[in-house]
Amino acid sequence: MKKNVLLKILVSLVLAVAMMVSVVACTTNESKDEPEPTANNPTSAPTNDPTTEPSPTPAETPVPMNDILAALSSLQYGEVKNVILFIGDGMGQNHVPATDQITGGRYNGKLALEFLPSKGIAKTVCTEGEPDSASGGTALSTGYKGKRSQIALNAAGQEVQSVVELAHSLGKSTGAITTESIVDATPATFTVHAANRKDESNIAKLQIETSVCDLIMGGGKAMYDKLFAQEGANYTEYFKEHNITYTNSWDDVLAWNGEGRLIAPMVEDYWFYDVEYWSKVADRETLLGTDTEKDPSMAPCSLAEMTEQAIKILSKNEKGFFLMVEGGALDEVAHNTDLLEMTRHMLAFDEAVEVGIRYAYANKDTIIIVTADHNTGGLLPKEDADKYISKHSKDNYIVNDEWCWENTGIHCVLEGEKIAAAKNPGVVWDELPYRFTTIAHTSDDVDVWAIGPGTDELMNTNKLASFHIGKFIGKALSGEEFGATATNGTK
Repeated sequence: MKKNVLLKILVSLVLAVAMMVSVVACTTNESKDEPEPTANNPTSAPTNDPTTEPSPTPAETPVPMNDILAALSSLQYGEVKNVILFIGDGMGQNHVPATDQITGGRYNGKLALEFLPSKGIAKTVCTEGEPDSASGGTALSTGYKGKRSQIALNAAGQEVQSVVELAHSLGKSTGAITTESIVDATPATFTVHAANRKDESNIAKLQIETSVCDLIMGGGKAMYDKLFAQEGANYTEYFKEHNITYTNSWDDVLAWNGEGRLIAPMVEDYWFYDVEYWSKVADRETLLGTDTEKDPSMAPCSLAEMTEQAIKILSKNEKGFFLMVEGGALDEVAHNTDLLEMTRHMLAFDEAVEVGIRYAYANKDTIIIVTADHNTGGLLPKEDADKYISKHSKDNYIVNDEWCWENTGIHCVLEGEKIAAAKNPGVVWDELPYRFTTIAHTSDDVDVWAIGPGTDELMNTNKLASFHIGKFIGKALSGEEFGATATNGTK
């Protein structure tokens, strides 16, 4: 890639990486201890290579993140008390290298998650072939292989225990947070059981009436509003009956005292644009048109801040906690083949992972796992992607926008790229180093990064399937076998 083109790309992203320094609407982030980005490297905060153990640091002074990353491979663990699972929805194996190459990474050219010492590869599974977020989420939440569209059910359509329910039974606190709608498939698989992921108002009702998850935060206000309209009930009293604090306000989340349960859908649907980048764009109408449902001002905070607040609340339980953190909007922007928006969301997702890493560094009884439920978009290095698109030039997903819109509600690849390029006029789109090849999910493998007691087990790339991760989490929490007993994950 030409140097001037790369510079244009980096400059176009400098606002996105402002999330590393400050947050516009949220107030919970601790001050950063790393140096600010430099003019020569606007997207990478620290530049020193984390290769040595940190020196002793006073307890009241935050340990620099570079020192923490350097120490991860030599930490001594205690007995498992907490598990934090980070899911990049649709995060294929090329999402991370694409983000590193386009943005310059965050720590010595890499994302923080890349420093987690246990690294493996997982096969994404579904009884019907290509997974969706329902089957992918079910594998991670229950340790079972499931069917598309079914939420936390096994292959026979039966309800099976989730890791949230297991943790609850052990007296631990639990949480599920996302930049997607909280009734979308992935967070649903950790909070309820349902036969159809598309019946989102029913999922909302189940989250109220049957879920044991203590804290559920993200988007999805529209589906709760729909439920309220359908039921015609006095939901103020209804939530009181179920000992639930329900709010659409981040300020209310910050003020929650931890009593009962919290359900907080804070935007209509999902974090369409990264809140940090787009809140700084002056001419929103030009870039976004009149689509107010996707107005970034609706996103009240970043995923990192939700993660920090969730850990602050859940960690008060002396018995420990389980927390699922989803970069859910990653899937949405991959469906839209918006490569640069994907990298912005990857940076935001990595900031959330960093919050978890910092907590695990200070609490050696904590497991961190980072993975994906499936691959979305078939992201490839540009040379390979160009060959694929040329070979499949008659594929509706690639060229036929009318067909795509009528059948999927999403633009085709070529049209999606045009829209994304128009949002980034300073970028020569054709010279970006990676490219999406489909608007759909794929059956490709996904990466797994982890740290904590026993996580070396997740480095077995020959046998690891995504439901094995769910089984591992359950066993780590309880000390007993969890999930499917059949080797294929179905029983």
